[in-house]
Amino acid sequence: MKDQKNFRPDFVADITTNLLLEVAKDGGVLFLNNKAACVFCGGKKEKCRLDDIFSKEDTVFLRQNVGTSLYQQYPHHFYWSFRERYYIVYVYPTEKSVWLCLDDITEKRLLTHLLHVGSQRMMFAERGARLGYWELDIVQKKFYWSEEMYRIFGVTSTGKMLRRNLIREQIYSEDLVVYKQKLKELLRSHQDTFGVVRIVTPAGETKLCRFMAGIIYENGEAKIAGVFQDVSDLAANKDELVRCAAQIGHDIRQPLQNMNLLMEKLEKECSSRGLEMLEGLRKQNRQLINMLNDFVDADRLKSGCMPVQKQRFDLKKLLEDLVEAYQEAAVDRNVKFSLRLENVMIFQDQFLIERIVRNLLENALKYAHSQIKIGNDGRSFWVADDGHGISKNEQKHIFNKFYQCDTLNDIKRGSGLGLNIVYQIAQAIDAKIKFRSRSGKGTVFKIIFHSSGISC
Repeated sequence: MKDQKNFRPDFVADITTNLLLEVAKDGGVLFLNNKAACVFCGGKKEKCRLDDIFSKEDTVFLRQNVGTSLYQQYPHHFYWSFRERYYIVYVYPTEKSVWLCLDDITEKRLLTHLLHVGSQRMMFAERGARLGYWELDIVQKKFYWSEEMYRIFGVTSTGKMLRRNLIREQIYSEDLVVYKQKLKELLRSHQDTFGVVRIVTPAGETKLCRFMAGIIYENGEAKIAGVFQDVSDLAANKDELVRCAAQIGHDIRQPLQNMNLLMEKLEKECSSRGLEMLEGLRKQNRQLINMLNDFVDADRLKSGCMPVQKQRFDLKKLLEDLVEAYQEAAVDRNVKFSLRLENVMIFQDQFLIERIVRNLLENALKYAHSQIKIGNDGRSFWVADDGHGISKNEQKHIFNKFYQCDTLNDIKRGSGLGLNIVYQIAQAIDAKIKFRSRSGKGTVFKIIFHSSGISC
């Protein structure tokens, strides 16, 4: 064929990215392509010998490989460094000469080194933070675990992709429900999800772990990726901080409680004018105690020292008891409570739910004109007031710390932490808080429980 007659092997040799040399047994260089001539001979392609181009040491090394290849008549390869560049040299013998094909791997070698160093740093960071990485190939249903994941879960590394879902096998059964729900939400929304679960190692050790999961893509294929962090030691430190915070709160509250006792004694000896002043003092003392509770709770929530201890309890009874507790304060403000309650048992932290309700009731009492409505259904409860409402400009700030609406007078002002605490507790118990408000139409705050928080 015409194309075959015009075929030029030297042209193909010159356009390759590799360096090509043909070397005779005596060390004579029979051929160099353009790239090899530029690198080794400054662009010249005259006939020469290996010792004309290379150092004595390099010449000896190359001639040994040439001689071995000619003797064995079998291709092989070796690694070689020249002028701070690194090559894989492929050796192809013919009857009387050897072809050397040099592949420059300098950049590949550097990249491999950087990847190795990066991997070592990542493994060190994982060990230091007790943070393990996992990945799930959704199509093949295979897991990848980092070394730290194996250490956290107390399992020996196999060095292979896992097919067993060890995470689900070792999570507490009570926590597994929430974990599965989080992953379902992740697959539906493709939004990162977070949570805290307990795991049990094969040796019987219980660990508290914080987890995060998200969606990543590789070659267009979606995968689930996540991290597990062993926070057992942090949890132990938090327990100690909780005890300290409780002691500090007790030490500060004690003088305030003593003031209440003194005021009760003074009541028997006061005149009518003195009784009025005493009642005002009582109200100021109650407000001071409430503000102190807000500051202590806000600090505990910020530091993560308010543990969630779930139990089964009657939501209707809790709401009724709290309304009764605030009945006197409502009468003082000429406000009436309107209840629409259902019998619902929930599995939640009763103390934290009570704190939410108290803060919402106190907030409603500040703004209500004449009525506060409290209600619940199978998965939520709400507190509504008929006050002047919250303007659109203020709505984006109401959950911020220390924010208070300008319409409040000094008597009704508190710590400015009530709604912020409600928001933080809702996050801690995995509940949602929603509100609806219109100027002149009042405000409704609604707490919606996660489905796993409903007992019956």
